[in-house]
Amino acid sequence: MKHALLVGCGTGKGALITDALLDNGYQVTNIGSSGHPNANNIIVDWANVDIPFIHKNCQFDNSIDFVFFNQNSSSLRQENFNLSQSDNLTSWRLIKDWSNSLWLSCQLPFLLLHTVKNNLHQGSAVGWMLSGYMKYNKAGNAQHADYSSFKYFNYLQMQCFDQENEFKTFGIYPDFSADSSSEKLYNVIVEVLSCTDKHKEYHV
Repeated sequence: MKHALLVGCGTGKGALITDALLDNGYQVTNIGSSGHPNANNIIVDWANVDIPFIHKNCQFDNSIDFVFFNQNSSSLRQENFNLSQSDNLTSWRLIKDWSNSLWLSCQLPFLLLHTVKNNLHQGSAVGWMLSGYMKYNKAGNAQHADYSSFKYFNYLQMQCFDQENEFKTFGIYPDFSADSSSEKLYNVIVEVLSCTDKHKEYHV
């Protein structure tokens, strides 16, 4: 049986990713604040996820054939840059929350892949949920500047992991405002399972 390791795929759109894998015979381990009824769930409080947690809970005996990062975190809004409405305590708290969002969004995937490196193989597929907001000219991307920058970094680390390793990588750009997005997302995951391309990006 093939194995998938997912982050943030217990409910909502993420659950569709889990469903697609289960329907295709995968055993799924999901790390997230909510669980999927048919997956092996590692339930977390995101505020307490740190380096020792990943080291302790992400040791696997089996090969990992599919990895997907669907978690999101954002701490900044555009009004946080208004200097006339700031004070020291608020700024310090924002820096702390911003640092944690950076860890969850960008550094956690980096660490997790290094942690499970011996479980991955040439046929493994590793993917990220990306966003059109990472484009510099996308309207509204400054509303949550940290989120937009995190998504761009995830795009870059996807490219770097692809170029430095033998496993396959892929990225998904969602448009969840579209009526057919759920069906498209499910179908994209199914397509990834049989795709032989070293790297591919999808719009759903």
